[in-house]
Order: sequence, then C-alpha cells, then structure tokens
Amino acid sequence: MPHRKKVLLVEDDEFTRFMMKEIIATLGVEVEIAKNGSEGCSTLYGDPTAFGLVLMDLHMPEMSGIDAARHIRGGQDAPPRDVPIIAVTADVNYHDDARMEQLGMNGFASKPVSPGHLLTLIDRYCTAA
Repeated sequence: MPHRKKVLLVEDDEFTRFMMKEIIATLGVEVEIAKNGSEGCSTLYGDPTAFGLVLMDLHMPEMSGIDAARHIRGGQDAPPRDVPIIAVTADVNYHDDARMEQLGMNGFASKPVSPGHLLTLIDRYCTAA
C-alpha cells in the first residue's frame, strides 16, 4: 500500500467524529480530529504538508466550516491554501458541487458518509507523491 497523507476531520458532533474516525482508521489512514473550524485551521496550519484531505462539517459553533474554508483559502501559503476540502453535511442546501466550489471547497459528501465514499476520497486526495 502506498504511503498516504493524513485526513483532518473537522466535526463538532461527537458520535459522527467517532464513527468517521473508526472508518478512516480501518482504511489504514491516519486521522486527526478538530471540533470546530477554528481548531481545524490551527491543526492544518500546524503541519500543512501532512494532510491530503480536510473533511469539513459546515455547521459548527465558534467557527463554521464555511468560514474555516474561506480562512484557509485566503491564506498566503500553499499548503495549506491548496489542501482539498470536502464539505461533510446533511444539509441538502449544500449538496451541489458548484456551490461548494463558490465556497472554496472541492466538493461535498452527504451525511452519513459511506465507507466506500470515504475510500474514494482518500484514494483521490491522500496518496503521497
């Protein structure tokens, strides 16, 4: 198996964090957790080259996923400015790739996210060069 970059999971719901972390770990990929957008930005900026993918909940306290994505995309350094961000949401108002692109994200995954969809995202974004 090729070396894979880590996944940063930014999610405020404890159950969702637990389930997604277990699925990602089962796929053999290291995952770091952040509980809101502000924590996610700090984690990403702390080691930007380590992450191949950010899975970002949209509706969180303190800093939303939308605001976090804007903050990341507005930064000067690449990475983290260019790290792929996938919105993870049950909100059908955001189940649109064009809308996600306008928000600075690379797409969306509907909650609950299936293991197969996570594997597809990890295969696409986390394989290290």
